[in-house]
Amino acid sequence: MKQTLIGLALLAWLGSQTCPAMSLRQSLAMFESGATSLRKSEADYIRGVSGEVSRFQIMPEVWRRYSKSREYDNPEVAWSVAQRIITDRTTVFRRATGREPDGLELYLLWNKPGHFEAVGYQASRVKTDYYSRAQRFANLLTLR
Repeated sequence: MKQTLIGLALLAWLGSQTCPAMSLRQSLAMFESGATSLRKSEADYIRGVSGEVSRFQIMPEVWRRYSKSREYDNPEVAWSVAQRIITDRTTVFRRATGREPDGLELYLLWNKPGHFEAVGYQASRVKTDYYSRAQRFANLLTLR
């Protein structure tokens, strides 16, 4: 009985705590490939069904626009490429909307940039499954 009460008290306490949100780098790596560490891991070798590379699942033709490197499995190189992609896409978004993207919009810019632009950068107009995935991503993320 005492262990049950301690367990319930612990669960209540844990439920009252807020979980720290993850950085963009951590959230994107975890969401795209399951990477949970900044160090090289199995996630760095995952290839997507459409040929995506790196822990951030970047299309090879997009990668080549931003880097001559083929070190897809290097987390630092991959993050450098990802940052440049995100910077360019958020710049276009900012020019079109006059504001910064929120977490949901940031993922749409990352994962479905053409579709998101085609619907006038209105998240409410993207396909339901894209929106749901972007919402799950936004739940991990805190923009720092």
